[in-house]
Amino acid sequence: MKKTKDLRDGVGGDKLPCFFTSTLPFLHLCLFLLFLVSLLLNLLIKDSLAQEMKEAVSGERIVTGTGIIIKENIALARNEAISQAFSKALEEYLIQKLGSQGMANNLQRLDEEILSKTKEEIQDYQLISEFRTDRHVRILMKVRVNEAVLEQKLKNMGLSSTDSIQIDVLFLVLEKKKGSSAIYWWGDPSRQTSLTQTDLSLSSAFEDRGFRIINRSFFPPEKSYDEGMLNAELSVEEAVKWGRLLSAQIVIAGEANLYGASRASVFLKAIKVVDGTIIAQGYRDGTVDRNRKDEKSAIGLAINSWANDMIPYIIEGVKPAQNIVNRIIIVIEGFKSWRALREFKEFLKENFPEIKSVLERSLKRDSVKVSVKTSGSSKGLAEKVVNHPKRPFSFDVSESSDQGFTLVIR
Repeated sequence: MKKTKDLRDGVGGDKLPCFFTSTLPFLHLCLFLLFLVSLLLNLLIKDSLAQEMKEAVSGERIVTGTGIIIKENIALARNEAISQAFSKALEEYLIQKLGSQGMANNLQRLDEEILSKTKEEIQDYQLISEFRTDRHVRILMKVRVNEAVLEQKLKNMGLSSTDSIQIDVLFLVLEKKKGSSAIYWWGDPSRQTSLTQTDLSLSSAFEDRGFRIINRSFFPPEKSYDEGMLNAELSVEEAVKWGRLLSAQIVIAGEANLYGASRASVFLKAIKVVDGTIIAQGYRDGTVDRNRKDEKSAIGLAINSWANDMIPYIIEGVKPAQNIVNRIIIVIEGFKSWRALREFKEFLKENFPEIKSVLERSLKRDSVKVSVKTSGSSKGLAEKVVNHPKRPFSFDVSESSDQGFTLVIR
């Protein structure tokens, strides 16, 4: 019988043949390159998806709406359903544009400026489907919001991106209960004290809105403090000293009164640590409705009411100052050529640093309308343009207002 030759015969014990020993490094290199390619593809896919998600703020939404039929008035119920769908489209757009934190921090302002005025912010809509029962009308709609109008409104409100400012806040709020001594942690800052109901409610309200809460237990022992900083009722100056000591941007100071389990009130002020200014203050109370389940505590209701009203002012007070950009319209009469228009646009861009952009809006036979973004005023720019020594041609101002001006070429 013919025997099969052992592969190890004649090659020295357990060593593999020359073919295998020469190809192993090549196989390792191939595996390594395959790993690198798969890793690169994975990163590219993730980056592409992230970019897609970032740019996915679309003005078009598919939403539903429901209207209750009252006294068999189907037309009124349909209008109510459409109105509800408009509101949903706007809310979804704003949440995607500003983020949930931006919505929470500015809900009252957004409701007053945008959500309560849905008609002017809807560009177009299409009814996809509708059905009704004896009680209601329900619709499915494609709604396109007017992004240009919304962008301008958000810009005027100082809300134009999902980026949110994180603010470091310190609480110096005295808690009073009937029949008990006032509770406050800063009387003996080196002693560890448990959080009060007021502290917990404040932390919850501000954390939910994107603030960073200063941990008072990290009191720096090497720092010194004035005796006045240990008083139960602190002045603005003493509160600011605490804020600087613990690296806070905002100090919430004041007092909370708990009248049993069903009622509480707060009087709080928000103090800007950098300059000691009070940027928000007010009194709010909270009462627990015993007929409702899963409701917040009375102090929680009072603090949330205060936070809803005051936090927009706190954020506005802390945000860095931004230059206001105005959009004005310049009408130029007497143009003879495209070259003259190009020279005029270059003249504006090169000689006026306050001008951000220049775009022609409409062109007629002998006149052109130009839209200019500038940090200055319309009347101020008109005066500069007319008297500038490098103007490409001579012209006079025939009309001028806060919205723009008209130039007539001589």
